[in-house]
Amino acid sequence: MSKKLINHPDDCVDEALEGLVMTNPGLLILGKQRVVIHESGKASNGKVAVVAGGGGGHEPYAAGFVGQGLLTAAVVGQVFSSPPAGSILAAIRAARSSENDGVLMIVINYTGDRLNFGLALERARMEDIRVKMVICDDDCALSSPFKAVGRRGLAGSLFLMKAAGALAERGDPLDSIAHVLEEMKQSIGTIGASLTSCSAPGGEVMFRLEDDEVELGLGIHGEAGVKRIQMTTASKIIEEMLDRMTDSESSSSFALPSGCSVALIVNNLGGLSIMEMYIAAREAIKQLESREVKVIRCYVGHLMTSLEMRGIQLSVLRVDEDWRSWWLSLLDAPTSAPAWPHPLYPDRITPERLSDEDYLGGHQFQKRGPSLSERGQRALKAAIYGAATALESNVDYLNELDSGCGDGDCGSTLNRWVEGVRQIDLELEYPCTVLHQLCYLMESKVGGTSGALYGIFFATMARAFEDSNISGITAERWIQASKAGLDAVMKYGIVEPGDRTLVDALYPALNHLQLHSRPCINQLLDDLWAACSVAKKAAKKTAGMQAKVGRASYVGEEQLTKPDPGATAVAIWFQGFVSALDDELHSIFCERKKGKRGSMRSSSSDEE
Repeated sequence: MSKKLINHPDDCVDEALEGLVMTNPGLLILGKQRVVIHESGKASNGKVAVVAGGGGGHEPYAAGFVGQGLLTAAVVGQVFSSPPAGSILAAIRAARSSENDGVLMIVINYTGDRLNFGLALERARMEDIRVKMVICDDDCALSSPFKAVGRRGLAGSLFLMKAAGALAERGDPLDSIAHVLEEMKQSIGTIGASLTSCSAPGGEVMFRLEDDEVELGLGIHGEAGVKRIQMTTASKIIEEMLDRMTDSESSSSFALPSGCSVALIVNNLGGLSIMEMYIAAREAIKQLESREVKVIRCYVGHLMTSLEMRGIQLSVLRVDEDWRSWWLSLLDAPTSAPAWPHPLYPDRITPERLSDEDYLGGHQFQKRGPSLSERGQRALKAAIYGAATALESNVDYLNELDSGCGDGDCGSTLNRWVEGVRQIDLELEYPCTVLHQLCYLMESKVGGTSGALYGIFFATMARAFEDSNISGITAERWIQASKAGLDAVMKYGIVEPGDRTLVDALYPALNHLQLHSRPCINQLLDDLWAACSVAKKAAKKTAGMQAKVGRASYVGEEQLTKPDPGATAVAIWFQGFVSALDDELHSIFCERKKGKRGSMRSSSSDEE
């Protein structure tokens, strides 16, 4: 575990944002959100707002690029974890200038970011806010062969952010800005190399490099790269990087033909000394020009870091030919953002905050849709708490499964939702409302990829119960709502059965229920238990399965010998849910039998 100049691991991101705002006039923090916004609070009237963000640990990205002529707002998650959709939505609401001007979101291509920003986009559109999203995927080192993953988003996204800010500042409309960025991103390529790994605050080193090794083509979350090369001179390392970037045999090759012109970013990944950084910049410029590639602009510094990683990224934007050359005017346009290129100096020592009360609304849950009886509410509460208890009992096991292919925190992450369930008063009378509450807890407590996936699942389920004219809340309706939720997860996650995700357990379980559920309560419970068995078997089958989405897709098959933690978590909470529901229904039946008549087995309806 490396030494870090911090107070507590859990407070790092918040304290860093406060420090940024304290030392840079013109920036504000939005309430208790990890959202930094320009002091005006909104884009100027008639102008599009530009919003970007990602996990903490990449400072100054993205909060350091908030300012006139660049970002209107930036959203930050926990270290190496995408920000929750609720915070992104608050930033959208706070940043837009009017009902008609719209918001452009720039997202780097990682699964958690794509999901959370996608969920926020859909929720914003439900409020009739005009939003467009541009995804940057500029990695030239490696590309997953699976369509749901693609190339990673890296420091080249800074070109898109600067261009978007300049276009918005001059008053271009939303559709036009998005079109320019979609064209521009095709002309951006990035390659990275590092002498060391990094470690999250309070955590272990992400991967280990020997003293004579260099990691080539790594990302910004501590994940390993495309290959390891022998430690050598700065000149040869830069040469290896440019060779990999332009390798025509690589699926992620980026062409730099003789005679072309580029803007260059030399991005310090966090731990390189200033001396080393400028040596690398010198080598990059010299070697590009030796290849007859003219460097028109060069930006050097800590722009998108990976904590203390001792490495660099080289990002190039082609600006040759008439249809590209005008992009230089966007890069040259003035901006007050402190990280591009010069910081401002402080005239205050305490951070100012803009109230977020008008932009959140996530905890104000409207009671709508059909309602449950008191017995139905009891059964639902027991089932939810049963799922929570099952997850809580398996935190260490899920973390252990996640350690070889992810961050090693699957169990701990889902347990934050468990803690939230126990702290909130569930509005059990209305399925629509309680499902929105469960979605809110996933957004605000969990975050990351898991929070986004389950947030989408619960939000979509909730919509199935919004209509107050629904007559009767049957098991069939619950199954249909769950299936709709899963379909939404598959849509936004770009995931299918067989991709080694939670879908591999949930999809067959819900299919079984859809095909076999019966109206008699006792038969329904038998069907639920059978679905539990289906989920458990399906989760076990993910052991050795090649991951096709998420960070695990970059991990070799030899490290995927255990069941997928996400699929296993589904099997665990599904069984906890059904077991608690079974117990509670039997308890309700016994109470009814004492007071009235009938038997559970002879009940002909599963209503409520």
